[in-house]
Amino acid sequence: MKQLLSIFIITTITIFLTGCEKNYTVEYWNSHKEERNVYLEKCGNGDINRDSQNCENARISLSEDPTTDFFQNLHDTLKEKLKDRK
Repeated sequence: MKQLLSIFIITTITIFLTGCEKNYTVEYWNSHKEERNVYLEKCGNGDINRDSQNCENARISLSEDPTTDFFQNLHDTLKEKLKDRK
């Protein structure tokens, strides 16, 4: 009985602590890009549950960010092509 009570208490505390993480909005991640990138790295390597709301919002923020690699590469390519035309 004592062992069952201990398991129950540990499980309850774990569930409580897991739910205590503050959820940040997409707008928050948009204005904190460096923090977002570090957080996404933790989501990717399993340090943080990748299904969490924060990971999802950070991913959405990254996809909306015009300075991501895709857009930066596109910008650089177009800039070079325009430069070559002159």
